[in-house]
Amino acid sequence: MASYPLQLLGLLGPPAQRGPLTLFPSIGVSEEYNDNVNSDNRHRRSDFITEFSPAVTLTVNRPSYQLNAGYSFSAALYAKGTQSNEAFQSQNLVGSGVYRLTPGLTLTAADSFAFSRNDTNRVAVQGFSTGRQESWSNTFSPGMAWQMTPVNSLSLSATYSVLRYLGSGTGADSDTYGFQSNLTHAFTRRFSGIIAYGFTYLSLREEPDSTSHTPTIGFGYQLTPTLSTTITGGVAVTQLSGETQVSPAGTASLIQQFSFGSASLQYNQGVGVAGGFGGTNDTQSVSATLTLSTLLRGLLVVVGPAYTRSESVSSRQGGQVDVWAASLGLAATYQIARLVSVFGGYSFLFQRTGGSSSTQSDVDQNRVRFGLQFGYPINFD
Repeated sequence: MASYPLQLLGLLGPPAQRGPLTLFPSIGVSEEYNDNVNSDNRHRRSDFITEFSPAVTLTVNRPSYQLNAGYSFSAALYAKGTQSNEAFQSQNLVGSGVYRLTPGLTLTAADSFAFSRNDTNRVAVQGFSTGRQESWSNTFSPGMAWQMTPVNSLSLSATYSVLRYLGSGTGADSDTYGFQSNLTHAFTRRFSGIIAYGFTYLSLREEPDSTSHTPTIGFGYQLTPTLSTTITGGVAVTQLSGETQVSPAGTASLIQQFSFGSASLQYNQGVGVAGGFGGTNDTQSVSATLTLSTLLRGLLVVVGPAYTRSESVSSRQGGQVDVWAASLGLAATYQIARLVSVFGGYSFLFQRTGGSSSTQSDVDQNRVRFGLQFGYPINFD
């Protein structure tokens, strides 16, 4: 949900538009209450923040390809002056596309860019906060899915993720290069086996680089016509500073489709960075998402709780990481008139660092935001 700011939330459930291409420029005006603007329990301060958020979204819907993309930025005014007013407080760019090259071969691509002058947890994909600091991230993920035979399919994907922290602060820069392959064989219409291999290369600015190989096996099962599960498990073999570390790795998911939306539960364990804490870490995450897209015409509601924990894979690493965070995101938008929507959101972050962590950053934060968005769809036939 962090990749979709409230002014771009409609991309998760775009309404039907006339014509194959729709451009939707808009501007949002909102008020937010933040009870910890510094994202630091040692220097806790609250403030009311007025934001002006121009945005534009693009939707392309063709028989062989689809594209959804959006860009927004926000100017912020702080009522109590806890931080400087900024014309470009934050920026977000999200986009995803699908191209069906042949009936059995589909190409995909997705990109997510986030910039913030203060909120490091909204920039890091892992959701960890290292306090108030200017930061940005970008994640690009191309992929392909190939139905080789009626019972065999192959999916390949790559990921390049950049995380940068600017100015003074404790955030650690990193580059993540990832590759994932999955070979699936359908034994029956409901049961399939999966053989997978993943590779991750972490380039860290202040610590040694690392590589991880992650072979896994698992299965997928269609429990009911609307409920499916996928489970894979294996090990992550990590090379770091001439040593080999072995840790568990795997994924599990449960997805339920409803007539009014969908619900999912996800579990992941693998090796990666811990946001601005950096490091080569064993990371476990549990998350859930509830999306209500057709419960009421013009209403979209998304709820997403999550829990993430990261610990260094080796006690010999220079910068030790021991951090966990629990978060809750609630976002909604409702079209009250043809050109006017009301939106609102609530986010909660509870983060703690262990005594062995080189960077200490404990955060308790609540944020509430409401606003109006004015826009005009431009349809191209």
